[in-house]
Amino acid sequence: MPRGSISVSILVTSYNQVRTLRFLLASLDRQTFTDFEVVVADDGSSDGTRELCEEQHTFPVKFVTQGDQGYRKSKIVNLAIRASASDYLIFVDGDVVLERHFVEDHLALKRAGHFVCGRRVDLGSWMSRRIVLGEVMRGQFDRLSWRLVISGLIRDSVALKRALRITYPLLRRVLGYQRPLDVLGSNFSAWKADVLEVNGFNESQESYWGEDGDLYIRLRNVGKRAIGAKGLCVQYHVFHARRAPHVENTARYQALLADREYRWAVRGYLQS
Repeated sequence: MPRGSISVSILVTSYNQVRTLRFLLASLDRQTFTDFEVVVADDGSSDGTRELCEEQHTFPVKFVTQGDQGYRKSKIVNLAIRASASDYLIFVDGDVVLERHFVEDHLALKRAGHFVCGRRVDLGSWMSRRIVLGEVMRGQFDRLSWRLVISGLIRDSVALKRALRITYPLLRRVLGYQRPLDVLGSNFSAWKADVLEVNGFNESQESYWGEDGDLYIRLRNVGKRAIGAKGLCVQYHVFHARRAPHVENTARYQALLADREYRWAVRGYLQS
């Protein structure tokens, strides 16, 4: 498809992830749908992320950043939303690689008053160490490769069935893949107007974990409905050590799930 007006903005959150961000941008260069821009929401990286974004790419790349003052994902994502040119947004993280139909699948699922919730294959450390840029550029993650199968057999990578793209509606229904899910921050999409209706991301959350779920609850509470994208919108998460969420964050999220009146982030997009 020839490039023209921007049909969708892809918002990428990143912090000192220049290696995996190269993989992500290479997988975006292979997409079957090409009328998109990328907005990198950088939380104060110092590893060359800016320079990578300033390189020549086959799609527009905007770089939005802020000073490194601790975990402030919600604030930088709100700033990236402000910089985006499209009325439809796809959210991904800087440490994922996308199957070539990823953008096409998100756009095929979008509906008014709904948001799309995808999932991911979690690559293990053995598999992640063996990723090279040239293989990503040649479509390594456009299919279930023999190396990925081995990684699953040795219990390195998990959830490999999520690598199987299933487009037949009847089969998806039989497998239960159309059941709605909550938001996974590295793989969801929504109308910009719907996100702004609940005042974007909650900037009062300044510690790891829960900001995406917070948005999900508010979207749910204003009547937006989730569309499950299992078996579509295929992505792979590159292994890295993960932090455990704070107990206070998990407890707050559980409490909010039961709160049907929570619809607006007091510190959100309009306060950015």
